[in-house]
Amino acid sequence: MDAHVDIFRDLDASLMEVFQRGQFNRYLDQFPQDERNERISDMQIALQRQRELQNQWKYYHINWYLTYIPLIVIHYKAIWKDLTWRNIKHYVVEAVTLAAIMIVRALRFTTFIIGSGIYFQGIIRRLFIFCDVITFSDNFIRDVLTYILKDSPAILERLEVIHFHNNKIMYFLKYDEYNDLSSFQIIKMIYVNITASMLQADCISTSESSTCKLLTNTLVFKFSHVLQQYFPKLGDSSLKFITLSVYMTYAIIGDIICLNILLFLSYNLLTRFLGYKQIFSGLRHMLWSSLFTYLV
Repeated sequence: MDAHVDIFRDLDASLMEVFQRGQFNRYLDQFPQDERNERISDMQIALQRQRELQNQWKYYHINWYLTYIPLIVIHYKAIWKDLTWRNIKHYVVEAVTLAAIMIVRALRFTTFIIGSGIYFQGIIRRLFIFCDVITFSDNFIRDVLTYILKDSPAILERLEVIHFHNNKIMYFLKYDEYNDLSSFQIIKMIYVNITASMLQADCISTSESSTCKLLTNTLVFKFSHVLQQYFPKLGDSSLKFITLSVYMTYAIIGDIICLNILLFLSYNLLTRFLGYKQIFSGLRHMLWSSLFTYLV
């Protein structure tokens, strides 16, 4: 650092600030010139971010007109002031990094959900058994998935391919044309195959190919048909959203009610059994005491 320090620059500074400056100078003196400049640059960037967070001058603020009407005021001057190449580069790098992190987290979460669903399939099926009963279905989740993907011919074609290969999800591993796939492409194909294999369909296989037709006689399709009749102006997306909302609400609420009835019945039967258990325990104790008294 500079050996000739101007003592007059610290006359208006507090003792704590002077001490911090001295500590800061001694900290930087222990590094070479290149590393010192790099650390100073990093500190400047960190201080700039801290000032941006602490600064009350934002890119916009809200003025409330007549207490209830919000008016958004945009500060173009502040936006233009911060629009530098360094900030743009920093924001782009942060956006790309955040997107990559979110993709990795989404893949991990999807893998965890699918793995947990396969591992705890029996438990999950028992929890939602009443959903199958009240929706008159073998698997109401598969009915929902079939309804969502009913307009996806690519998924249906993938189901036909899977059915032709004896319902093997990873059938493609034995073909040489798939050897050049990346790990991401393999994981994506496995996800698509698992999704396609869960569709409710009737499939017919021949020696050369398989033909599948989706089952559309389930309750969710009937809900959709009724809603389409009474609300013909609904678009496909709105119709799907309303149908799935009604169907899932009906299934989940019915399952909760049935589970509560089952738990209530089980609790009462257990309580009744414990009452009889005390009676039989007292009877056993009385018989044993009488038998012991008369025999001995």
